Amino acid sequence: MALFGLFDIGKSAILANQTALDVTANNIANINTPGFSRKEAVLTIASPVKTRTGFVGRGVTITKIRRLYDSFLQGQILNQKQNLGRSSILADIYSQVEEVFNEQNFPGLSAAMNDYFNAWQEVADNPDTFAQRTSLMQKAEALINITKDMERSLKDSLEDINQGIEDTLQQINRLAEELAALNQQIVQIEAGSSQQANDLRDTRDVLMGELAELIGFTSFEDSFGRVTIIVGGINLVYGENYRTLSTQNNVDGSLSIVVNSQTINDRITSGQLSGMLAAYDEINDTVLKDLRKLVASLIKETNLQHRQGYGLDGNNNRDFFNALNVYKLDYSDGANITSATITDNSALTLHEYEIRFTSSTNYQVYDLDTNSVVTSGTYSSGSAINFDGLSITITDDGSGPATGDKFFISTIHDAIKNFSLSITSTDEVAAASSSSTLPGDNRNALAILNKYQNTISDLDGTYNDFYNSIVNTSGTLSRAAQDRKNFEEHLLEELNLRRESLSGVNLDEEAMNLVKYQKAYEAAARLIQITDELLEVLINL
Repeated sequence: MALFGLFDIGKSAILANQTALDVTANNIANINTPGFSRKEAVLTIASPVKTRTGFVGRGVTITKIRRLYDSFLQGQILNQKQNLGRSSILADIYSQVEEVFNEQNFPGLSAAMNDYFNAWQEVADNPDTFAQRTSLMQKAEALINITKDMERSLKDSLEDINQGIEDTLQQINRLAEELAALNQQIVQIEAGSSQQANDLRDTRDVLMGELAELIGFTSFEDSFGRVTIIVGGINLVYGENYRTLSTQNNVDGSLSIVVNSQTINDRITSGQLSGMLAAYDEINDTVLKDLRKLVASLIKETNLQHRQGYGLDGNNNRDFFNALNVYKLDYSDGANITSATITDNSALTLHEYEIRFTSSTNYQVYDLDTNSVVTSGTYSSGSAINFDGLSITITDDGSGPATGDKFFISTIHDAIKNFSLSITSTDEVAAASSSSTLPGDNRNALAILNKYQNTISDLDGTYNDFYNSIVNTSGTLSRAAQDRKNFEEHLLEELNLRRESLSGVNLDEEAMNLVKYQKAYEAAARLIQITDELLEVLINL
């Protein structure tokens, strides 16, 4: 090798170590950057040259800037973020629901029910006095008000969930757009090159982590470096393209998640969006429904007994609370419910039903609480369908119901909404069982009080037992969600520690690299200086 070859070796060493210093400095600068993966300059021997005495190296070169990254570990982190996203939102929502039934901080429904039935005891003890009857009506109003407050709180939670779903979808759509744009940039940079767009890939991983917290997905990377993200069996991000998620309002107040004209609620199993959908169903179908059922039973049983008694004015057959009514929802374009009435309060089961059309002429009445068919028959427009104390009339516009059409029927849905006193004066409190024994008769008041103390068939227990089961359900949901959140947080923390051990920046290690590359840079500069001195000697010979 000629003397001038030493200049090439020195030059290559200076350039390589300068680049290595740049990489090290960038690592140090990004030590606190979320999602940053440590980079490493890969040094390789330059192609040697053959001499009379053998092959001699021609210096050093940097083949690539390597990103210290484990794709398998990153996949585990994304999955864990999806799980944590679901458990975190469930813990937040269920803790709010638990507070609605918190009897420790302030008197709740249990205390209000006890006060209400104690007031009936006082009326039974003094059936002919004004003060006890006034107290009964006041305690009944207090019971009404607290149930309305509780229902409002639960409905507010449902509205908050729906708003949260809308906000989450906006974030998901934004992230999908940004990820598609990053796919395009990465392809453009890496096309025709053996080098990777490391920083853009880090940015993409950060965005995918944010997306994982919001919604569950699977992903894969193609040979061009583009990531495809699949949500609910549909490509959300594919290459440089993306789809947007939207909501569809259902007649029952819930939301459907729609992408590419398909509803995917049932296919979203993790992430915050999954948690919100699950919490909405749990609150609406369990906690809120049971609270309404409790109040509906109280209305039904009190009214049935109260109608048998006599007030101080000598009249009977009066409701104490406003009577229950029928709530209905039409899921049909060709027919609608024109009449829905209660024909026999004593026959009410307080279950919810669907009238399902198995064909355009045949229907089944399906009990949603027992998952069983109550009755079935042949449909005739304008003819009443009678079952369990209810009479439902469906009328069509000529086209008739279609196969798969359904109609929702409930006597408990509006129980709290319409919960109010039917009587207007103390004389109307029917404490007596006979008009001939007024005013000292208390037998009907005792019969109503007996309702509170004994098992109610609609509730499979006493009022207190049923309410305690609601409280226990809300508490169990909250504790289970919080325990799950703590578990998922711990797992994610462990995975992040494993990632940091590989991809995280260690200042001590980087400081050592700085010194190492600095010394190599200085030695290369010294080599060039010495070569220059040798060349000068040769010239002066």
